[in-house]
Amino acid sequence: MSDVSADTTEQDEKSLLIVEDDDRFADTLATEFRDRGYTVAHVADIAGLKATDPSAFSYAVVDLRLRRDSGLDAITSIKERSPGTKVVVLTGYGSIATAVQATKNGATNYLTKPIDIDELEHTLITGGPDEETPIPDEFQSLDRHEREYIEYVLNECGGNISQAARRLGLHRQSLQRKLRKFTPR
Repeated sequence: MSDVSADTTEQDEKSLLIVEDDDRFADTLATEFRDRGYTVAHVADIAGLKATDPSAFSYAVVDLRLRRDSGLDAITSIKERSPGTKVVVLTGYGSIATAVQATKNGATNYLTKPIDIDELEHTLITGGPDEETPIPDEFQSLDRHEREYIEYVLNECGGNISQAARRLGLHRQSLQRKLRKFTPR
């Protein structure tokens, strides 16, 4: 889906470009921000982004992992064409290396999904998370990041443990042990 409705070259103070390949998630974000008075457009990939004028947007929310593209490339494209647009990266698979690279490419912040809409809006406007809102320990857990990545790969493989194990560079039995560890008893 590509909903590029803000084609003006003049930047609206409350305008948001969503670069996200998950249409349902993008629709949810778009609805939330429209309800808050934002003009919102959505593109799903770099091709859609190239057909859009990012200078028409004050803010952009970019998913780090797009189907065929990298969100890091999307950040670069936005910032090259519209240095004034504040870009926040959202990802379900965060790492320090990608956070650093996203910042080097011009992102003002890097947030891990799931995200609270109020926190996202605050981060877009101020460039940082709300200082009064502590970041829960679970967002910083290496085990959690490992579990989310394993779940992502397993989902991409349609639940096929053998195929997921090959993609992860693990033996099938090792992956099964890890999955049992993540499963609450």
